[in-house]
Amino acid sequence: MTETVFEILAEGGSLAIVRKRNRNGEKFIYHHNEMDMTDEGLGVNKKGEYENFEQPFQLINSKYPWFQLHLATVHEDYRNYVIEELIKSLMFQGITPDELRYSQHDLEKSLNIKLKFGNPPIKSGLQNIKVRNLIELTEYDYQEFTDQYAKEIGQKFKLKGKYKMWTDEQTFYPENMEVLNTSNEFETIGKLEVNGNTIIIRNEYGQIEYVFPSDKFFISTTPILSKSKGWFYEN
Repeated sequence: MTETVFEILAEGGSLAIVRKRNRNGEKFIYHHNEMDMTDEGLGVNKKGEYENFEQPFQLINSKYPWFQLHLATVHEDYRNYVIEELIKSLMFQGITPDELRYSQHDLEKSLNIKLKFGNPPIKSGLQNIKVRNLIELTEYDYQEFTDQYAKEIGQKFKLKGKYKMWTDEQTFYPENMEVLNTSNEFETIGKLEVNGNTIIIRNEYGQIEYVFPSDKFFISTTPILSKSKGWFYEN
């Protein structure tokens, strides 16, 4: 079985990696082809055989600005590897969004990602996490305003309620609350994990720091961003 697993097309030529499989295993053939536009014998037709995909890919990666050409083929088996090498190359060579604008759409389409330039999320997986009590309105009624200002602006009634608020220690019922109590809110940094109806927050070492029932707490997260700008991607 023979299939092209990586291919770059350029004006008058191509760079390709072909995978050959048989009962003895697999080989990777690197093929560099350039047509001679001048009839002076300057065409290129090179081949090389390698044991793995990484070797011929790095041959291309080290010699050619392949990400600024037309990426025609990337096999799914090597997509994640090519994406990571792409980000490394863009960062190492200091490629700006303006320099990539002509090829960015092709890269995104072929790799099934969205390339972004800015403050990338820290790859440790740590997030800013905010924990808040969920509050349930159990009873309510309307009470008539008696102050003069409310009458002047035409506001006749206000909603008075009884709420149920969950805390780590007990359930209590603050009555006739107009401003909800937020004293039990807190923020932390960690890794969020959901297991059934349980929300777990782990620290940077993977140790459990907090455990919450998902039906009694609202938890929101935002990524921690790098202080320096660079290239990153989203699937």
